[in-house]
This record gives sequence, structure tokens and C-alpha cells, in this order.
Amino acid sequence: MGTQEEKIILDSVDPWKMLEMDRYLSEDIGTRMSGTAGDRKAIEWVEKHFSFLGLKTELDRFNTLSWEYGGTTFKAGAPFNTSFPARAAYYSHPTPKEGINGELVFVGQGTEEEFAAAHVEGKIAMARASSADPLFWLGSFSTRAKRHGALAFVVCNGSPVAFTPSHSYGRWDHSRGWEAEYPSRDESVPCITIGSTDAMALLYAVGKGGVKAHITVDCVTEPRDGCNVRAFIPGVDKPDERVLIHAHRDDGACSGANDNGTGTVVVMVLAEIMSRLPRPARTIEFISTGSEEGISDGMVQYIANREREGKLLEAVAGFNIDMVGVGGPPRIVDGGTYPDQPDHEVKHNKELNDFVEQIGKEIGVHLGHLWGGWGTPEEGHLNEHGVPAMCIWKADDPNYHSDNEHVDNIDWNGVKAVAQVIGVSAWRVAGDTTLKFPR
Repeated sequence: MGTQEEKIILDSVDPWKMLEMDRYLSEDIGTRMSGTAGDRKAIEWVEKHFSFLGLKTELDRFNTLSWEYGGTTFKAGAPFNTSFPARAAYYSHPTPKEGINGELVFVGQGTEEEFAAAHVEGKIAMARASSADPLFWLGSFSTRAKRHGALAFVVCNGSPVAFTPSHSYGRWDHSRGWEAEYPSRDESVPCITIGSTDAMALLYAVGKGGVKAHITVDCVTEPRDGCNVRAFIPGVDKPDERVLIHAHRDDGACSGANDNGTGTVVVMVLAEIMSRLPRPARTIEFISTGSEEGISDGMVQYIANREREGKLLEAVAGFNIDMVGVGGPPRIVDGGTYPDQPDHEVKHNKELNDFVEQIGKEIGVHLGHLWGGWGTPEEGHLNEHGVPAMCIWKADDPNYHSDNEHVDNIDWNGVKAVAQVIGVSAWRVAGDTTLKFPR
């Protein structure tokens, strides 16, 4: 049941080591949105790790939107006269330094009809997320608020804490580049969120009318250079055929200990373990992507670069690890849908999913399944471009993209199990050139 190399992979995954690596990434380095100082430090750290292992490394550079976040304030006037914890949507544009003042007006779930009926001109629109629509992709809501004359847009989250959604449109089709995926400052308003617990009493008072608020968002939203870090264990029989093990490195403008510190350290630990094993038949490529938050632009541009080189379809399988430390159980992503194409299902490679699920059964790790009604992680783009790819993802972290996301809330035994499943699965595909998955 498995080779000696697979047994070494299973025995060598160390949850304590991953914990300390993630502590350094999420606490010492901290937030690392693409193009920020934190991201540059993380790139250097990941590259040094791969180089120390003796692996050939490459920096895959790209230009994309960056977001330097300084913080958000949200103060409600009478009858509260208090400040509530709040966060801005990443890639939101800032308020003026003096902030924005206006009456809060409830707009339901932010539909066109609800905005039109609420008369928000010169006021601050306030919407309520739901289980059916978490209001994560705020680009269309922000532009709608601007068209109706609102000064800002406030989302009452479904979760108890203020978390960071995206100011992008949430489109599946990125053919026009990242420039078309985010509303400009002239056509949008600043967007912030508050937690559901704080929102309960506030929504009641807003319904009665007359509640005013003061909002400030301190951020810089501008194009900057990002980077994917690549490292390789060359195959001995079919070196042109590649097995991808990847995870995004950036975060939701917080510590990113779970999303995606957990995925990052799994990739780094697997690289360390596999670098000590006899070289497999196929090449293994480890990838730490940038700029996943928003529109997965690091992976989108990775694909574009490999297509220009004529090498994309040399990848025979992709294994993505994304926020696998909180919630449960670990789930295989079967696919998802996006706001711009609600009727188009982005299906993942079933044969590869089945293969990984079977590996889990072999080693005693149960894997569930999920469908991303709000989109898919990075592997969705690989599947779209002909590379069989899968992902293990936990999408139910109550501290997601919030100030509560830190290493001490992570189940490191669960992360270990995911690392073992991905490690054995990828190693087996790399070692057995008869294993092929339909494109």
C-alpha cells in the first residue's frame, strides 16, 4: 500500500514545523497583498527556502492592482455615538482624509430596485448580506451606489466579525485584463463591512431613520509589480511533463494565517520533503502565487506566461491548497459559478478529484466535497485552459479575512492531513507516467 517514498512523505509532515513557519509568515511578515512591503518580504522568504533546498527557482513577474491598507473607521451617531469595528473591501478606493459623513439608508440586499426605492443621494447606503448572497464581490454594488448618488456603501456581514470582501466585479472572464475587473475611483464609492452582531441594533435604528455615520478608509489602490515564485524538482524520464503543487501567498489584508498561510507552508514543507527523495519520472513544480485575492490574477498571468512559452499543457495535473486550517472537513472543490456567468458551471476535473479522494481513503483521511457558489480558487483557471487541476479547500472559517485570523485558531493536525493527501497524490502522479487525466 504505497511506496517507500510515499511512506516517507506521510511520516515527514510535521504540524509543529508548519505552525512555526506560518507564525513567521503571518505575524513577523504580516499582511502581504501583492506589491506591498510584506509581499516582497514573503517572496524573498519563499525563494530562499526553495533555494536552500537546492531547487532551481524562477520569479514569474507580473503587473497588477495592489492595495496598501491603513485601516477603516465607522462611527455611528445618535442613538449610538460609538465606533464599530469595520474593514474596507480590498481594492476599495479611499475616502477623503476628512472622511465621509451622511445618513445611513437601508437598501436591502443592494439590488437595482432597492437602491432606486431608497433615495440614497448624498447618503450612505447600507445593505445586508445573506446566506444566499454573502455580498463578497462588491464591484457592481459599488458602481450601483455611485450611480444613485450614494457617498459610501456599508455591508452588514453574515459573520459576527467585520471581514474583508473584494471590490472587484467577481467575473469569470478575465480576457480584458485586470484593468477591467475593478471599478475606477470615478465610478465607485468606498466600501466597508461590519459584523452581524454589531449590525443587529444598528439596522433596527436605521429602519426608523435619522442615524448618521462618519466613515474613513485609509488605503492606496494602484498598479504595482507582483510575483509568482516557482521551484522545480526535474523529472528523470519525462522532464517536460510537470506536476504542479501550488498555493497563493497573499491574504485578505489581514494576517492571512489560514488564507493562505496554511496553503503556503504546505507547499514549502512538501518541497522540503520531496527534495530529499529520489527524483521522480515527471518534473514537480512548486508555485507560490501572488494576487489571488480579487481575481486570482497571479494564476491568470502565470497561465498567460506559460501559454506564450508554449508550455502550459506540459502540466499533467495541478494540486491547489487553499485555506485548509479552520472549519471542517477538508473538501475537494467540484467547481463553481461566478456573478457574470451564473448559468455557466466551471467544472473541475472529476477523474483527478476521484483519484485524490481515493488516495485519502488509502491513507485514512476523509475528504468532503463542495461547490463554490461564489467562485472557485485558482485551479478553476487551470481547468479552463486545459490543465487537469483540483483543490482542497475549507470555505467555512468564521474568522475569514478578519482581525481574528491567526495561527492559534488553526487545526494543525487537519493541515497535516491535507499535506499528506496532496503530497502522496502529487508524488504518485509524478512517479507514474501512465497516470493521465482527460483534459
